[in-house]
Amino acid sequence: MSQATLAAVAAVLAGCGSAGSDTALGPGVLPKPPVISTPMIVTLANFPALATVGGVARVSSQPAIALARTASGLVGYSLECTHAGTTVELRSDFTLRCPNHGAEFAFDGTWTGGQQQTSSLFSVTVTPDASGETVTVTT
Repeated sequence: MSQATLAAVAAVLAGCGSAGSDTALGPGVLPKPPVISTPMIVTLANFPALATVGGVARVSSQPAIALARTASGLVGYSLECTHAGTTVELRSDFTLRCPNHGAEFAFDGTWTGGQQQTSSLFSVTVTPDASGETVTVTT
């Protein structure tokens, strides 16, 4: 291959590395589980989607955390893709997709497929209060 061809290929590949990413992970740096330094108190009435099994709501931006209602209760997870750290998108059908490399996740954070093989999203601990009106989210 000519040097011009190699330079063109390198430019294309460099442009593919961070499209859609809103984190600053470099090459070879894997995402880590989220750290919640102060427990988050989430009032469930503020997130109507969580009243129904299969519902998902983003409850925090820093770190990006979502809660999902399953048949057995609430689960929580980081919205940071486990492949390259991009914040995944919550779709209207409550599935999640990484805009960077196309990994797809079920409403409960389980990896289901897509263009990039990775693992399920990092989970966080969700503890309901006695009244069931709020939950505490910790790592």
